[in-house]
Formats: sequence, structure tokens, C-alpha cells
Amino acid sequence: MNALKTAIYNALSGISAPVYDHVPQGGAFPYVVIDYMDAANAEFLNNRKEQILVYLSVYSTYRGQTEVFDIMSEIDTIMHNNRLSLSSGRLASMRVLAKDTNREPDGITYMGRVRLSALFEHG
Repeated sequence: MNALKTAIYNALSGISAPVYDHVPQGGAFPYVVIDYMDAANAEFLNNRKEQILVYLSVYSTYRGQTEVFDIMSEIDTIMHNNRLSLSSGRLASMRVLAKDTNREPDGITYMGRVRLSALFEHG
């Protein structure tokens, strides 16, 4: 899964917000976090494929949701149907499954979530 996380990070490095695995102390808005990944066996006969769900979160303090929508659109454009090159294994498919937004309890920050589905084949 680390090879996939690294490939996602590299693919998103050119978007309009920094992408983090861990947000640094005092990180400025907006930013994207690779929140978590969930893997399940996708081939029951020989355990060579995994269905991996990747959860990305977008945070913004821009007034309204516009900035979150724009960044989520950038992520969608780059990630949907992208066959990323991995340092190990092979990515058979990548899809954007869902996107949603909400206002955080502070009443200022907006968060957007992008859920990716990757079919990973072990090498």
C-alpha cells in the first residue's frame, strides 16, 4: 500500500494545494490529506489482487465551499482512470467513487472528502 500512497502523493503534487500524509504544525490552508487506506482481498483464489479504498480530505478556510470544490475537481481530473506507475506491483484501475463536503464545527473551515478505489495487483 505504501507504493500506492507514494504514487498518489506524486500524482497530486501539482495541484493548487499541498498534499500531506501528516499535516505539519501550523500548516496553512488549503491543503489535502491522505487520511487513510483500507485494503481487502479482491481475488480469492490466489490473493494476488487487492481492492484498496483511499480517503483524501480537503481542508479550506476560504469563505464558502468554492475552494474545496475546485481542489476536489483537480483531484478527480488527475486520479479518475489514472494508471499510476508504482514502485512495486501494478495498478489495474483507479476510480473516483464519491465526493462530498461539509462545514466543520468551527463554522469557518470546510472539508471535502474524495474516496478513490484502486485495484492493485501484486508483482
